[in-house]
Amino acid sequence: MNPILATLLQGFFIILIAPFASGLVRFCKARLQGRKGASPFLPYYTFATLFKKQMVISAATSWVFRVVPFVVFSTSIALAFILPLLFVGGKLASMSDFLVVAGILMIGSIFLVLGGLDPGSAFGGMGSSREMTIAALVEPTIIMVFAAMSFVGGTFAIDGMIGQQLVFSHPYLLLSIFAFLLVTLAENARYPVDNPATHLELTMVHEAMILEYSGAYLAMLEYASAIKLTVFAILLSNFIFPATVGVAASLGIGSALVAGIVAIFIGIIKVVIAMGLLALLESVVVKMRFYRMQEYMSIAFFTAMFGMLIAMFSYVIEVAIEYHTLFAALAVFFVILLFGRARSQVMLRYYAFSSLSIAGIAFGLSFILGEEEKKHLWLFAAVTILIKSIIIPIVVRYAQRKHKEFISSPSFLRPASSYFVAVVILGATFFVMKQTPIIGVVEFDTLLFASIALVGLGLATMIVHRNIFSQILGLLIIENGVTVFTLVTVKSLPLLIELGVFIIIVASAFILSILGSRIREFHGSSDTEDLRNLIE
Repeated sequence: MNPILATLLQGFFIILIAPFASGLVRFCKARLQGRKGASPFLPYYTFATLFKKQMVISAATSWVFRVVPFVVFSTSIALAFILPLLFVGGKLASMSDFLVVAGILMIGSIFLVLGGLDPGSAFGGMGSSREMTIAALVEPTIIMVFAAMSFVGGTFAIDGMIGQQLVFSHPYLLLSIFAFLLVTLAENARYPVDNPATHLELTMVHEAMILEYSGAYLAMLEYASAIKLTVFAILLSNFIFPATVGVAASLGIGSALVAGIVAIFIGIIKVVIAMGLLALLESVVVKMRFYRMQEYMSIAFFTAMFGMLIAMFSYVIEVAIEYHTLFAALAVFFVILLFGRARSQVMLRYYAFSSLSIAGIAFGLSFILGEEEKKHLWLFAAVTILIKSIIIPIVVRYAQRKHKEFISSPSFLRPASSYFVAVVILGATFFVMKQTPIIGVVEFDTLLFASIALVGLGLATMIVHRNIFSQILGLLIIENGVTVFTLVTVKSLPLLIELGVFIIIVASAFILSILGSRIREFHGSSDTEDLRNLIE
C-alpha cells in the first residue's frame, strides 16, 4: 500500500474505533461484575450528543480554557497518524522519534493541566497538581523504555524499532515492555493509578481537570482520551507481536486493498483483546493510594533501567543474553527483594514471582534443547506456575488466616542491612563458583550460579527472619534452588517423578503451615526466639 494511503487509513481507523474501545472496556467490566452493561457503541451517541449541546463556560476563564480542548485533541490525533499502529514505513514514520512522541505527550498533559487550573476551581487545581506529579514520574520512564530499544535497534524512530522485531530476539527487552505496560496504565489514567469512572474528590485525577468543561469541549477531551488509550493499546501489542504489523509499500490496487482490509481486521482484534484484558485487570485490582504512586512508577522506571543496563552489558561483553539467563537473574532478584521484606503477603508475592521466573527458565531452555525434552520442559513450566505461583501461596495464606502474628515476619536486620547481606551472599557464591571445577563442565554456568545463590538466600532467610512462616518460606526457596540445579544437570526428569515432586512440595507446604499454626496455638508465639527459649 502507498505510504500516504497507509498513514491516512491508519489515522482514520484509530479515530473511528476509539469510541468503541472506550465503550468496550465499560461493557466488559459490567459483564465481569454481573451487570448487563451499556452497549460498547454508546460512546458514539454520547459524543454526538455532546457536540450538539450548548457549552457553559465560567466568566473567570481566559482564552487558555478554550484552547486546551483543541490542543489536547490535536496531540492525540498526531499520535494516531505518526506512530506505527497498523503499518510500518508510513509517510510520517520519520517523525516517530521517541523524543518527539514524549514531547507530544507532554504538550497534551501541560495544556490539560492549564485547562484544569484556569477556572480556579478547587477540584481542577487538585487534579492538575496530581496530574503533574504523575507526568513527572511517567515521562522519564517512557524515555528509558524507548532508549533501551533505541540502543539495541540503532534507531530513534519507534517505526524502526517495531520493524526490526526486537523484543523476542533480545529477551531483556521484555523488562522494557513490562515497564511500558505500567506506563500505559498511568498515562491513560486507568487502574491502579486512577479510576476513570469516579467523581469523588479524594480519588479524581483526570476527571477533576475536565470537570468544568461541557458540550463540544468536553466531547473533544473525552474523545482525545479514548484515542490515546487506543493508540497505547495497539502500540503495546505491536511491540509484543511485531509480525502482525503491515508494511506500507507500493502495491497494486488489488493487493493494497487486501493489505488494508487485513490490517484493519488485525487492528480490531488487537483492540478487542486489549480492552478485554484491561477490563479484567480493572475488575480484580483496586485503585492505589496517591501517596504510593511513587512506588508504582519507581518499579516501572527501575525495571526499564534494568533492561537498559542489561542491553549495555550485553553490548560491552559482546555476548547475547538468552531467555534462561534473564529469567535466572529475575528469580534471584525477586528473592533478594523478598529477603528485605517483613510482611508475609509481600514475601509470598515475591516467592510467586521467583517461581514464575523459574518456569521461564524451563521455557527458555525448551528453545535450546532437543525435541524430546521440549515437551517435558513445557509441562514443567506449566505445573511450576500452577503449583508454586498459585497453589502454594494460597495454601500458606489459608493457614495464616487465623493468626494475625503471621502477617508480619520480624527480622534481626533492618531492610538495608538485609539487602547488604544478600549482596554479600551473591558475591561469595560467585567467587566460590569460580574456584569450583564444575564450572566449564556444566553447559549453563549462569543457571548453576543462580541455583547455588537461591539455596544460600533460602538458608539466610531462615536464619535472619524470626517467624515460623519465614522458616517455611526459606525451605521453599531452597527447593527452588534445587529445582534450578536439576534443570542445569539433568535437564528434565521422567514425568511421574516430576509430578511426584510437585505433589510432595504442595503437601509439605500445607503440613508445615498447619504445623506452624498449631505451634502458635499451643505455645502462644510464632517467634523463633521465644520457641528457642522453650527448648533451653
